[in-house]
Amino acid sequence: MKIRFSIFLFVITILFNVLYGCVSHDLAGPFVVECTEEVLRYEVDIVPIINANCAISGCHDGSNSLPDWTDHETLAGEGAEVQRRITLPLNDPAKMPRVGSITAEERQKLFCWIEQGALDN
Repeated sequence: MKIRFSIFLFVITILFNVLYGCVSHDLAGPFVVECTEEVLRYEVDIVPIINANCAISGCHDGSNSLPDWTDHETLAGEGAEVQRRITLPLNDPAKMPRVGSITAEERQKLFCWIEQGALDN
C-alpha cells in the first residue's frame, strides 16, 4: 500500500511539473485601444506618426514592394491590417513597427483614425 501511494505521488509530481513547468510566463497580451470622440486629422495627427515610424528606409516608404503608407489611399486600404499589427504584443514577430515601437498615444491615434473611416482630412 505504501509503495502504491509513493508511486501515485511520484506520478502526480511529474505530471504537475510537465504541465506547469513548461509554460512561458513572459508572454505579453495584445494592446487594447479605446477610442474617444476626438476627431483625428490625417495631415496633423497621422502623417507625423507614419513618417517617424513606418515610412523609414526599407519599410513603408514606397521604395520597395511593401505597401507605401505615405500614400493615403494605400494606408486607408490596409486599415484593418494596420490595426491588427500595431496592437499585437511586442514579442510577436508580426507586430509593427518591426524596429522600435510606437507610443501608446501614437497607437491610439492611428487605430482610432482608422475607426473613424481613415479620412483624408
